[in-house]
Amino acid sequence: MSKICTVQVNGEKFSAYCGDILLDAALANGIEMPHDCRSGYCGTCSVRVVSGRFFGGQTDDPEVVQACRCRVVSDMSIQVEKVPEVVEVSGHVSSLVQRAADVVEVCIRLPQPVPYFAGQYFSVQFRGFPARCFSPTVPLAWPSDTEPLRFHVRQLPGGRVSSALGSKIANGHRVKLTGPFGAAYLRPGHSGRLVLVASGTGFAPIWSIAEAAIRERPQRELVLIVGARTINSLYMIPALCRLALFPGVTIVPVVLERQSMTRAVHEGRPTDYMPALLPTDVVYAAGAPPMVDAAARKAKAAGARCFSDPFEPSHDGTPGLLSRAADWLATELQASPPLSMADWTFEDPRTEEAIPALAGASSLRARPAY
Repeated sequence: MSKICTVQVNGEKFSAYCGDILLDAALANGIEMPHDCRSGYCGTCSVRVVSGRFFGGQTDDPEVVQACRCRVVSDMSIQVEKVPEVVEVSGHVSSLVQRAADVVEVCIRLPQPVPYFAGQYFSVQFRGFPARCFSPTVPLAWPSDTEPLRFHVRQLPGGRVSSALGSKIANGHRVKLTGPFGAAYLRPGHSGRLVLVASGTGFAPIWSIAEAAIRERPQRELVLIVGARTINSLYMIPALCRLALFPGVTIVPVVLERQSMTRAVHEGRPTDYMPALLPTDVVYAAGAPPMVDAAARKAKAAGARCFSDPFEPSHDGTPGLLSRAADWLATELQASPPLSMADWTFEDPRTEEAIPALAGASSLRARPAY
């Protein structure tokens, strides 16, 4: 007869047989545990093991396991982070904005706001098309309508979903959203430095995390490294200008292809420009899987925590589950009073003026105004 173990999840106890999958046993006993793919890929079901023995489901953090792959071996105590409830809601496309030659911002209006943490993602299904997973983000510039959910989608020729945006998928198209999912969301209250690394449309969740982090603490130390293939693909310049207004922020834009427009944009991969990490740093990474893996390895080597969700393309190349900015800012901000949240929330005409300045910039570091 199999041994019966007592499992405690956030103080709630239930019984499971030795060898049971932790996630399955919890759900069978009415214990809610965040999950999505149930195959060890998405990371949504990651939980912290306080005590007890288990088999399988290990992650880079020795105390964190994936509940969908972890088997109960003894009595266990588990901590699960509280996240917004997964819901299914219908809405419609309210606008499509071409952000770059191959990137479109899709705005979706819902009958009521859907709670999510900055960095999480949704399964998005346009009527008549297969579902795809995208991370909601926040406006790149302001003033902007903050009500719709915004997603950045890379368009590829032949993509079943992405190539239809603007043609078969237009304003008014019905959409079903399921979520939120994912474990790479901003954890509030961290007093150390945040290092945010993004490539391509992986910028969407990273920008959401950056804005939420600055809203939480405007003076915090934050490093944002963002990469694209070409300088024309750096569609996020307005967002970088917003972030550069804050004194503790360092921004490093990177492109793969050689360019001679500005010294402010470096050549290479985002991970080439990650700072020397400390154990007190927290890294968030999103984008191409090799880049995310490289960022995670650097974090692990330094003893720093790293959060990332998969950003694998689907079979059609659509992301699935998986030229101006800165010398002006540096000089202008040095003479400016410290910024308050009012500067962040409302339109600041200086940002619009700053965008054309990228060609002569050498740094995107906003120097403190003390």
